[in-house]
This record gives sequence, C-alpha cells and structure tokens, in this order.
Amino acid sequence: MKALVTGGAGFIGSHTVKALLRLGHQVTVIDDLSTGCEEYLPSGCVFVQGDVRDRALLTRTARDQNAVIHLAAYVSLPDSFEHPEECLDINVGGTANVMEAACQAGVSTVVLASSSAVYAGGPPDPKHEKEKPQPGSPYAESKLQAEGILRRYEARGRVHGVALRYFNVYGPYQSADSDYAAVIPIFVERALAGQTLVVCGDGRQTRDFVYVEDVAMANIAALSHHGCGPYNIGTGQGSSILALGRLIIQLTGSRSDLKFAPSRPGDVPACTADIRRARDELGWSPTTSLSSGLAETIGWWEQQRSKHPDLRPGVA
Repeated sequence: MKALVTGGAGFIGSHTVKALLRLGHQVTVIDDLSTGCEEYLPSGCVFVQGDVRDRALLTRTARDQNAVIHLAAYVSLPDSFEHPEECLDINVGGTANVMEAACQAGVSTVVLASSSAVYAGGPPDPKHEKEKPQPGSPYAESKLQAEGILRRYEARGRVHGVALRYFNVYGPYQSADSDYAAVIPIFVERALAGQTLVVCGDGRQTRDFVYVEDVAMANIAALSHHGCGPYNIGTGQGSSILALGRLIIQLTGSRSDLKFAPSRPGDVPACTADIRRARDELGWSPTTSLSSGLAETIGWWEQQRSKHPDLRPGVA
C-alpha cells in the first residue's frame, strides 16, 4: 500500500510512519515542520515540506496514493483560545483540502485524527462515541467540524473516511517546550531535572493516557476498516494527574515535589475512553501499560537531556 501521512514528522506522525514502513508499506510525508522535526523521520519515506492549507500541493502529492492518514493539525487546546481563527483555518480548512485532494487523486481511504476534546468534561465517564459532543474550546470545535467534513465526503461516496478520537497520547518525541505542552513530557522533564512538578487544579482530574505506538497501530488498523467511526482511541483506564506525577517521580528516582496552580481554560474533571467499539470493529486494543510506556518515555527524555542540556521545563 502507498500511504500519505500529513503531519508525518510530528509526534504521532513519526511513529505512524515508522510502523507503516515496518509493515512493508510505501510512505510519503507532508509536514510544514512548524512543530514536527525532519530528524524524527526514518529513512525509506519520501518527505515533502508543505502546508495542508496548500490544496494544489496536496493534490499533487496525493497522486498514486492508496490512503491518507491526516494528522497535520493545530494541536494546542489552551492556545486555541488565543488563536481561534488560525486553529479553525488549519484544522477545518486543512481537512477540507485533504479530503478534496484525496477525491481528486482517487484515494480510497482517509483516516482523520480527531480528539477526545469533543466530549463534555462531566458525566458520563467513560466516554462513548454515541454521547452527544459538547466542544468547550476552539480546538475541540475544529476537530468536530473536521469530523463533519469527513462524514459528508463519506456520505457522497467520494472517499471512505474513518475518524479516530485520540485521548491523551504520550511517548517519545512529544515536546515539553511550551507552557501549553502535554502533562507527561513536562512532568518527566522536570522530574529528571529535580524540579517541582506543577499541577494545574487539585490534581484529582483524570485522563486516559495512551502510548503513542498503540495509537500508530490504531491509525493503521483503521485503514482496512469499512465503517467511518468515530472511534475512541485510549486505554479505558483513567489516571489522576496527581497519581501520574507521583508515578513519574518514582520511575525517575527524582526528589522532585509537587505543587498546585490554578486550572487552565478548557480543562475538564474527567475524560476516559470507552474503547469497546474500536476493539470490536477495528480489531484494535492498546498493549502498553502506563508504567511501561512511561519507562520508554523517560528513557527517551534521558537521551534528549544528554544531547540538549538546555531543555526548558514547562508547567503542566
């Protein structure tokens, strides 16, 4: 199979590219490198630097491809409150461009990276795909609109589309270089530096942390599926931010302590995935425990610290 991966030099994208190549597929990557890193790409893939808002480039690059995994996105939920127009332009406009390019190129399947952010933060939990979405941020709204674009193309029979709602993905290559970065890379980086782990809110809020290599395999599983989803991609297990911080301190052998800061806009008290639909229909289940995934992540961060001793810890 020939697969085009948008955002393929990014965190989830680079792991997906590696998994595709490992399985014998041919891979082309489009990435503007705004958050991705070309050095994360393995040898054996074709790299095209470009933006998903460039429809002409997408159409040219999609020629002769069998499938597209669309991961390129504006990825920061908190930052989307400050830059809502840019968020919508990339996540909605970019998705429309990807779908139209896929149609023009005769691509059979598009897998869309959506997000658990489309769900409300209150009960019920865990979240099921049948639950009515209640996006509470421009980022969440953009992902929900992107799903709508996918469904419209699917309904017209123009291209087969599958939407995957990722929960809290973590692992190697995830950046901590922002005050809005995800909690795990920030906690790991600070613990390795012996610095205080800052918890926003009371720490009792729970999240479903799913390892990036499991997510990469979900992307690939979706390529051969005939339904359009959406599908929750998580572990089905919730972990509190406070317990997560303590586990990371334990695994790193750090003497870091924990302190609390005010909650951030868009944060929700609980968000755990009901993954039965993905398991039953995609044949996908996560295989990596939180402790094992964190150990791999910590090992990667230790390598990064030895290469880049000036890495700046953030705030979770």
